[in-house]
Amino acid sequence: MEKVTKNYRIIAIGSHALDLGFKIAGVTSSYAVERPEDAERIIKEMLIHEDVGIIVLTSKLSSGIRDRKIRNAIESSMKPLFIVVSDINDASVYKDNLRQLIIRALGIDILKTKN
Repeated sequence: MEKVTKNYRIIAIGSHALDLGFKIAGVTSSYAVERPEDAERIIKEMLIHEDVGIIVLTSKLSSGIRDRKIRNAIESSMKPLFIVVSDINDASVYKDNLRQLIIRALGIDILKTKN
């Protein structure tokens, strides 16, 4: 039986620092944007491509996206998988991002505290 493998692209959308970091890491599809409207435009374009596997997006841009279809994709899509990362000076968002990734992967909230 022949194993079929497919290569998927990683897309990074965020600040200039995020863009530079991903380009240094070898990600060729990285976009430096400041406005959520610009991120929406790029995401709409990427959603139609079958070879996009992961879209990395900063929390600042993610929170400003108003398009309902894109918001739904960010919150629940498995392909492409959206990973929302903290902005360079926003460490408080990290815990919530990790929690959402765990919930999506396992289906349960293992970080939930008992009341």
